[in-house]
Amino acid sequence: MDSLSDTELVALSQQGDLEAFNRLIRKWDAGLYRFVRRTMGNAEDAQDIVQEALLKAFRNIGRLRDPAKFRAWLHHIALNLCRDWYRSPRARADARSYEEGTPEELRYVQARGDAVATDARAERSSTADLLHRVLGQLSVEQRSAILLREYHGFTSEEIGQITGVPAATVRTRIFYGLRTVRKILAEQGITSASLYRQNDRTDRPI
Repeated sequence: MDSLSDTELVALSQQGDLEAFNRLIRKWDAGLYRFVRRTMGNAEDAQDIVQEALLKAFRNIGRLRDPAKFRAWLHHIALNLCRDWYRSPRARADARSYEEGTPEELRYVQARGDAVATDARAERSSTADLLHRVLGQLSVEQRSAILLREYHGFTSEEIGQITGVPAATVRTRIFYGLRTVRKILAEQGITSASLYRQNDRTDRPI
C-alpha cells in the first residue's frame, strides 16, 4: 500500500478502507502539524487543531471530489480551524508569541555574517525566534499564505484552493506580507540573505 498514490488511497478510503486513510495520514500529518504550529504559534493548540482536522477529514473523505488534491484539502480544513480559533474569545484573551523553531525550521535562518558569535547554534535559534515573532505580527491570511509557499511548497493556485481566494490575491498577500517581514527584520539589522543557507538550493529567501 505504501506505493499507492494519494488518488488511489483516497479512492480506497472513500470505500471504507481504514488502512488506506491511515496511510494518507501517516504521509501528511507531520507537515500538517508544522503548518498549524507555525500558524498558531504554540504546540498545545496546534495538536488540538491537527487532531480535529484529521477527524473532520475522516468524517468527510467521501465529499472530496478530486482525490489528487487530498493534501491541499487537508490543509484547507486545518486553516479554517485556525481561523475559527483566532475568532474565539480565547484567542483574544490568550495572545501568544511564536515558539522557537525546530532544527528543521532553522534551515531558513542562519547567524548574521557580520556578527561575532561564540555559539553559532544559539545565534541561529535567536534569529529563528525573531523570524517567528515577526511572522506572528502578520495577519493570519498573510502568514498562512507565506507558510504554505515558503515552508510547504504549495503554488499560488494551490494556496488559493486552500484559502478560498484567487491566486492573484494569494500573490498579493505574500508580496505585502514578505515586504513587512523584510522591513521589520531590517530594523533588527538582519538582511534577507541571512535567512537561508546559501548551499541549500531548495530554500527560498524571505
